[in-house]
Amino acid sequence: MNPLLDERKATVEADHQWIANLEVDERARTGIPLLKVGFNETFGYYISISRAKADQVPANYIRKQTLKNEERYITPELKEREARILTARDDLHKLEYEVFVTLREEVGEQAEAIRHLSRAVAAADVLCGLAELAVYQGYCRPEMVNGRELKIVDGRHPVVEQSLPAGFFVPNSTELGNIEETSPLPDLIILTGPNASGKSCYLRQVGLIQLMAQIGSFVPAKSARLGVCDRIFTRVGAVDDLATGQSTFMVEMNETANILNHATSRSLVLLDEIGRGTATFDGLSIAWAVAEYLAMEIRSRTIFATHYHELNELAGMLPNVANYQVTVKELPDQIIFLHQVQPGGADKSYGIEAGRLAGLPTVVIQRAKQVMGQIEKHSKIAMGLREGL
Repeated sequence: MNPLLDERKATVEADHQWIANLEVDERARTGIPLLKVGFNETFGYYISISRAKADQVPANYIRKQTLKNEERYITPELKEREARILTARDDLHKLEYEVFVTLREEVGEQAEAIRHLSRAVAAADVLCGLAELAVYQGYCRPEMVNGRELKIVDGRHPVVEQSLPAGFFVPNSTELGNIEETSPLPDLIILTGPNASGKSCYLRQVGLIQLMAQIGSFVPAKSARLGVCDRIFTRVGAVDDLATGQSTFMVEMNETANILNHATSRSLVLLDEIGRGTATFDGLSIAWAVAEYLAMEIRSRTIFATHYHELNELAGMLPNVANYQVTVKELPDQIIFLHQVQPGGADKSYGIEAGRLAGLPTVVIQRAKQVMGQIEKHSKIAMGLREGL
């Protein structure tokens, strides 16, 4: 790259090698086996010999320092090499910086071409990665359409699927978006089911498939026919914001307000348990009103996961709302999660069963079942909603 720089480096390396060989050569020449070559910032390079061997020192050695147990010497040739090394090192650093500045200026002149090439390489890298993933994971090419249709057959979550043994992930289908008046698909799905049954995974799965399709990727499904979204809105998970003094519920409400104020009929909205952070009646009322507004006013394609089973009543009141549930197999002393999304609304959340699986004391579980029985016996919320709204 730079002949002068290479020459300076070779000179420095040669002088360092001479210093490294000096100790071996001088031991052989003087017959002093414990002779050493050292260096410090004060004296530079020196030859160290124990005082007991001082009488064997050659005539060309010049005493530089006397210590308790050793004498330190220099030689004219050693000092000459030292001066060359130190001078060459400074010159080398200066020359290296000059070469760097020149190279930087030359590269700067080609900055636009380099940026263009980097973008092209990055795009090729992404496309190759997506292509490899599609081949090895059995993805399909989505069909993109102009309408609002969202039809996914046997969709899979691309991340969760990889964390499970092959064949263990349960695929699920999704149909959203009115396309024909004669056989309309729902605009809003009320998704119910037990805790830990896979509702949140299903929401994320649909959002990821839509997003992957719109960046030009194949998608994890048997087939997919998708209308282009203008935005994908999500309200999934519970988190507070201590820095601004916002509770979990207030963060949830702020995010929900943003969705209701900006979503359109071309948007995909994914909501998970809206209203759970406050009192039951308040939360249910907010969840009902939000779902109703999305279905009637905005008409965005929406999946609304909830434990408020009363929201299933919306499907009987609004033509573009459908109920789906994540199914379980109920046994006498346990439930088995099937992770299958099927039409129909669930009437249980199995929260007490989830508490049992988490290790709550038996006495607490039994008492919870007693309380639940009384609540179910006297609750008339669903009936009131049907009659009053």
